[in-house]
Amino acid sequence: MGLRGALRASVLAVVMAVTTPAYADEGVAAFYKGRSVDLIVGYGTGGGYDTYARALAPHLAKHLPGAPQIVIRNMPGASSLNALRHIATTAPRDGGAIGAFNPVLITMAALEPAKVKLDFGALTWIGNMSSDTKTCMLRAGAGLTRLEDFKTRKASIGATSQGSGQIYGVILRHIFGDNVQIVTGYPSTNDIALAMERGEVDGMCTGWGVIEVTKPDWIKRDFMRVLTQFAAQRDKRIASVPLIHEAALPSGMSAAITFLTLSDVVTRPIVAPPLVPAARAEALRRAFDAAMADADFLAFAKKTGLDIDPTTGEDLARIVQSIFATPPHALEFARKLYN
Repeated sequence: MGLRGALRASVLAVVMAVTTPAYADEGVAAFYKGRSVDLIVGYGTGGGYDTYARALAPHLAKHLPGAPQIVIRNMPGASSLNALRHIATTAPRDGGAIGAFNPVLITMAALEPAKVKLDFGALTWIGNMSSDTKTCMLRAGAGLTRLEDFKTRKASIGATSQGSGQIYGVILRHIFGDNVQIVTGYPSTNDIALAMERGEVDGMCTGWGVIEVTKPDWIKRDFMRVLTQFAAQRDKRIASVPLIHEAALPSGMSAAITFLTLSDVVTRPIVAPPLVPAARAEALRRAFDAAMADADFLAFAKKTGLDIDPTTGEDLARIVQSIFATPPHALEFARKLYN
C-alpha cells in the first residue's frame, strides 16, 4: 500500500468513528458555538501554507461541534518559528487556537534543541493535510539543466531563514562547493518565487506541490528546470527528475539526507497548543479528519490544484516521535550538513 496509502486508510478509519463520546460532547459544542477560532499561519498571505489554511478553515468549522468561525491570522517570521512559539507558549490552551507551520522546524529542533527551544512532544497534534517531495529548481535562464552542471557553473538559491532553500541548498553546497550560492533573508517562498521571476536569484528549493498550487504557470511555460528531488523514491509527478541519492555523495551523507527529509511526509501540519482539554482536542482531530474526507472540500482541492494526502493527529504525533528517536550518530552527520 505504501506510506501515503496507509496514512489515508488510517484517516478514513478514524472518520468512520467520529461518533465517539468526546466528539459528541455537548460541552464541546457549547464552547465553540458563537465563537471564533484562530488559525495562525506562520507565513504571510499568498504562499503555500496560507493557501492550504484558507482552504481548510470553512470545512473544519463545518465539522466542529458548535460550528465556530475559523479566522486566519498570519504571523510571519523566522520560517514560521515565531508563530509556532506563540502557539506553544502564548495562545490560549482552551481549543480556541490552532496553527499551521513549516515542519522543517521539527528537524531543526532535533538538530539544535537549544536554538528552537520548543517541546514538540507537548504540542497537541491535530492532523496533516498533505505530504510533499522537496525539490531544487533553477529558472531556465540560469543555464543549468542538470544537477551535475553545478560542477562547472555557479547559481544562486533564494532561501528563507532556516527554510527549505537553506537546508537543501546547504546539502547541494556540501556536494558542489562554492558553485552553490545561497541568498537568505526572504520572508516567504512566495517572495523567493518573485525574486526568481525578476532574475534576482537563479533558483529555489521547495515542495513540488507548492509549485503546482502557487505557480502552475511556471510548469505550463517551462519557466524552470527541476534538478533533483529529496526523497527515498521518485515522486510519480516528476518521475524524470533524479533523486539526490542518485548523485555521487560522500560517505555517510545519504543517511543524513534521509533524516533531514523525514519531516517532508508532514508537509502541512495543523497543531494546537499544549494541554488543550481532552474532549476539545479530540473534537478538533475528528473535525479535521472529517474535513479531509468532505466531498465539497475535496472538490475544491481538485479544482484549485491542492494535493490532499492526510495524516491523522495520532499518526502525526507518532511520526514526530520517530524523528526525535533518530540515533545520535545520524544526527551528528546531519548537523554537519545543516551547518
